Amino acid sequence: MYKVFLAEDEIVVREGIRNSIPWDQTPYSLVGEAPDGEIALSMIRDIKPDILITDIRMPFMDGLVLSRIVKKTLPWIKIIILSGHDEFEYAREAISIGVEEYILKPVSLQEMLKTMDKVAKRIDEEKDELLSIAELKAVIRSGQDQLRNSGEAVFDPAGLDFSSLRNYDSDVFYKKIKYASKKDIDSIVGEYGTMLEKSRGENHVLAYFLFAEILVAVLKIVEALGGNINDIAPFSLNNNIIREITGSPAVFSEKITSLFSALIEFRDSHTPGRYKSVIVKAREYIDRNFFTADISLYSAASHVGISPNYLSTVFARETGEKFIEYLTRIRIEKAKRLLQETAMKSADIARETGFCDPHYFSSIFKKNTGLSPREFRLDHKKTNKTP
Repeated sequence: MYKVFLAEDEIVVREGIRNSIPWDQTPYSLVGEAPDGEIALSMIRDIKPDILITDIRMPFMDGLVLSRIVKKTLPWIKIIILSGHDEFEYAREAISIGVEEYILKPVSLQEMLKTMDKVAKRIDEEKDELLSIAELKAVIRSGQDQLRNSGEAVFDPAGLDFSSLRNYDSDVFYKKIKYASKKDIDSIVGEYGTMLEKSRGENHVLAYFLFAEILVAVLKIVEALGGNINDIAPFSLNNNIIREITGSPAVFSEKITSLFSALIEFRDSHTPGRYKSVIVKAREYIDRNFFTADISLYSAASHVGISPNYLSTVFARETGEKFIEYLTRIRIEKAKRLLQETAMKSADIARETGFCDPHYFSSIFKKNTGLSPREFRLDHKKTNKTP
């Protein structure tokens, strides 16, 4: 059950949301409401909801101020902003604060539930990430115990093969840094530093896994922008440096901070234009929702708070790629991975990647790759067949 708090000064809107949603038939529970930001803040601190829905304009403390305080003091709370003001400045500020969703009034029951479902999915994903980290630490602890019992050396990173890291699962760190800003560096690096400090017995091993995760995430982002990791790495990626980084939490934090800073400068310099934050937000929306059949230019525009025509123009001008071209590319890349790594049927892969019609999926796939899905899978098997 996800706890929802509502801050809205217009009583008609507040009652409309409260009374129109059949809360007992959903995974959501309305745990509190307030007519302004000041009252809401004190209640939120006590209740600690999972989701905050707040109007952008309220007396005493508006929704943006409330959101900024909540994100700073209770950062796990997901925020949905409601606004009757179709102005880009509001959307841009909401994006910079870290608000999850920005939707315009009047909002329908279906749109509100759909928006809460998307936010709830992100909550679940973050919980899974935390669980994955805990499981990783348990595996490392178990492996180190076995090594100690066998009398072998606990860990030596000298055999690290960077060329193989492209296949490493780096989703946790990748999601953290893909859309982060420089002001996020200290908090993100601090999380890893704290993790290492609390794991004194297996620091070296855990540091290696975290370093590998970070490095491959950086590698993916830099290569996606047409760069080379050696162009931005502020230190040499040789075994001696790796030993130094993984051998001390202090050195780990120092080196990763400098790498992270260099990455953000590179990313921002290769994402041109004054509407950078809007493009970043739109791409993030596509990356998270490409598998849904109803994703569109209109839903993305609603998400970032500007008109569809304006988003279409800005997206194409700033990225050199049309909205539908980017969406299709993301879907095709996912389909390729599923064809290579699973035995799923083509029709199931079509649905998994947001294509309603398997025949249309096959047509688009062949147009983009030169091969049908079946031909692509057979070609992959033939290429990777062990002699």
